[in-house]
Amino acid sequence: MKILIIRLSSLGDIVLCQSICAWLRKQYPQAEIDFICKQQFVELTSLMGCGLTPIVYQKTLISHLALRRRRYDLVIDLHNKFSSFLVRLAAAAKSSSVYNKQRSKRKAIVAGDSKLAISSTVELYKSALDKLYLNVQLEAPRLELPQQELPFPLPQASKLVMLFPGAAHFTKMYPKDSYKQLLKISPSGFHYLLAGAPNEFELCNELQRSSPENSTNIAGLLSFSQILVAIKACDCVISSDSGPMHLAAALEKPQIAIFGATHPRLGFAPQNPHAHILCANLDCQPCSLHGAESCPRGHFQCMLSINPQSLLNIMQSSC
Repeated sequence: MKILIIRLSSLGDIVLCQSICAWLRKQYPQAEIDFICKQQFVELTSLMGCGLTPIVYQKTLISHLALRRRRYDLVIDLHNKFSSFLVRLAAAAKSSSVYNKQRSKRKAIVAGDSKLAISSTVELYKSALDKLYLNVQLEAPRLELPQQELPFPLPQASKLVMLFPGAAHFTKMYPKDSYKQLLKISPSGFHYLLAGAPNEFELCNELQRSSPENSTNIAGLLSFSQILVAIKACDCVISSDSGPMHLAAALEKPQIAIFGATHPRLGFAPQNPHAHILCANLDCQPCSLHGAESCPRGHFQCMLSINPQSLLNIMQSSC
């Protein structure tokens, strides 16, 4: 049995695929299961604990023809875009299935229908399996903790917090001034690891300069494996609706997830019993599916109305 799973990007979406991979591995313990994604996410496949073989996605005819030579029995498309359609077409498997994004339902939620909700993106992914199998039961996405050393010693603190202040779009980011206030009001003994991608280094640096005594900028220094090790060592993780939110959830770490332009009703909530979700639940939320570069109404109250003290209260009581 040869299986190809397609999810080309992004970080959080690929993490959520672990539930599908784990189910397929349980059903076909001897199968060859390949996972195709972009180069920057290949490391994630080794953290899923499903014995996956990564394939680097390339927009070339040669790479697509190579897939055909793999002679797949089954292809599961968890991306459902034109690029993944071409991959699926090239693979020419005996059987294939594509997940249902429920685009119309999500558009209706963004348009203001507050009665609608999607339980989770994992449930949407499950639709690809439901078309082929009966009684599919999925567990929440979980990642394996790798044997990795961090390139620096962790600070000694009574409360060590990993803070991911960045996001792909501005309206998904908790305001940096609010984060600065959180750092300033945090009691002695709290220490924040300011983390993120290399392009978020300057943001983390600005936060670190505002409270140098209780924060360390580690943005861009860690691989995905090392990020998991650091998350495991911390008492709590804070993020917006972003990829790192799902990394923390996949380790069942106490976490605070802050939602602004998006909303948990779109299916993006962390699959973690230890997650605290902060969402203002304004009439204008969600205003977009993936965030935007400015608030459509110009007030940004979805984020500004969340007081930094509320984050601190959660950490003091639950982390």
